[in-house]
Amino acid sequence: MTESSHNDRSIGEQLATLQFTASLPESVRDALAEIATERCFAAGEFLCREGESTPELFLIAAGHVGLDMLVPGRGQVRVLTLGPGEVLAWSAVVGNHGATATGVTTDEVRAIVFEDHVLLSLCQTSHDVGYVVMRELAKAISRRLVATRLQLLDLFEEQSPS
Repeated sequence: MTESSHNDRSIGEQLATLQFTASLPESVRDALAEIATERCFAAGEFLCREGESTPELFLIAAGHVGLDMLVPGRGQVRVLTLGPGEVLAWSAVVGNHGATATGVTTDEVRAIVFEDHVLLSLCQTSHDVGYVVMRELAKAISRRLVATRLQLLDLFEEQSPS
């Protein structure tokens, strides 16, 4: 993992184009840009591990992250792959103590990273920021839930006897 400084676009400019943050008011994106860092990860790096606490929220700017879950009798199973504009490791921000899946980069990833306690503090002290960020997190979690359910249905279908 490395701090990224080679990207020509500022974090604020990137936030204006990524799915998770593009529809946020500019003032909210500016507040988020002030507390964010940008980092790059090589393929095969773990951003979070199922069951372990993760002190950062990742917004994928480029690249892909596979989400793996431990499935009894099958081991680690890839249930979803995330791409640009999607968030990862939101569990810590919404109060869970452990990641719900393992996130591993499948190629080189550039991410905008928020320390969970800093992001949560911003959301709590600025309700204008907190409301829209939590609304977008709820939408992202909902999309993830639907996608994961569909993937799990496919996995169970593969296991069904013909």
